[in-house]
Amino acid sequence: SELRVNTLKDASGNNSIATSFVAGGSAKAWVEFNGTGTVAINDSLNISGIVDDSTGLYNLNFTNNMSNATFASTGAAGERADNGGNRSFGLRAKSTGGQNCRGFRDGVAADDMAEMCFHTMGDLA
Repeated sequence: SELRVNTLKDASGNNSIATSFVAGGSAKAWVEFNGTGTVAINDSLNISGIVDDSTGLYNLNFTNNMSNATFASTGAAGERADNGGNRSFGLRAKSTGGQNCRGFRDGVAADDMAEMCFHTMGDLA
């Protein structure tokens, strides 16, 4: 079945929002994964899998492709404990089918991270 509406409101009839805003402003893919040892997805949406290419380098594969490769992505890297130093997440090559990313320790050395988070906004194919 199909539900067609232009505007959504809360149960009290307040706080309306256009469905086009909801569809266009929602994350189309996200993942939280452990990037150390055997890479493991802890939770995700529209991520079919992750390939561990080398130290700190991961390929994230979308379950449903994006409509083009100009989608916007962000990410974060960290550890489950405070071990000092800075952790960062670098975005690399992307395609309609996925995104390549890298974890960094202290902004210089590529490194596997215990907590990697990624999300993307854009249009699905």
